[in-house]
Amino acid sequence: MRLNDEPFQLVREGIKTVEVRLNDTKRQGIQSGDFITFTNLKSTEQITVKVIGTEVFTSFQALLNHYSNQVTGFSNNIQLSQKLASIYQIYSQTDELAYGALAIELQLISK
Repeated sequence: MRLNDEPFQLVREGIKTVEVRLNDTKRQGIQSGDFITFTNLKSTEQITVKVIGTEVFTSFQALLNHYSNQVTGFSNNIQLSQKLASIYQIYSQTDELAYGALAIELQLISK
């Protein structure tokens, strides 16, 4: 999976431990025990993580209300509306209604 530089660095540092994605067909097969390699879109650096759990939510709002800002890669002072706005730059609300949101709980394996 590809990640922008900032969330990539947070995963690499072990701060961001929950990846937020659309629960589309491509990601519905992700299970505990799977390995994911993230590629930094800026540097092409890669890191590998182990999936330690997944949880499906009906919306990104429900997911973001469930997890802290830190584990999802947001600064502590950012508001819910700002987090949603950043997610809606990537995923459409139509897709969110169709698929829901997926929280992928991560454990860093290699840097």
